[in-house]
Amino acid sequence: MTSKLVLDNIAGRTTAGSIAVVGEGNGTTTNLQQGLAKCVCHYTTASTFVNNFSFNTASLTDGGAGDCRVNFTNSMNATNGYSGARSSNGFHTLDSEDNTAYVKTITYSADADPVDSDRTQVTVHGDLA
Repeated sequence: MTSKLVLDNIAGRTTAGSIAVVGEGNGTTTNLQQGLAKCVCHYTTASTFVNNFSFNTASLTDGGAGDCRVNFTNSMNATNGYSGARSSNGFHTLDSEDNTAYVKTITYSADADPVDSDRTQVTVHGDLA
């Protein structure tokens, strides 16, 4: 017999925005709210940045070779609380530049020169404002 839960909202009993989920192996829990990605962006560069897929991404700003700013639709709550980026050439940095409105990615060649990547994927975790 299978079960199906249908609902529109989930709220924690003690704190509305805090729901503990039992992790793999049944030994630990993770906070559902904190574990969700707050921004996802997959972009390519073909002389200009092309946003192929996004969530909570308002726009992209080209800052030069290898330099792209992913501007959030909804800002983050605190600065320097971002994680996760991957590019097709494998070398990248992710920099919040002490702000809550965007995250900056810079991709590099194997020779450590800034270069536009064929594909870059950014996933941001943190607290929304």
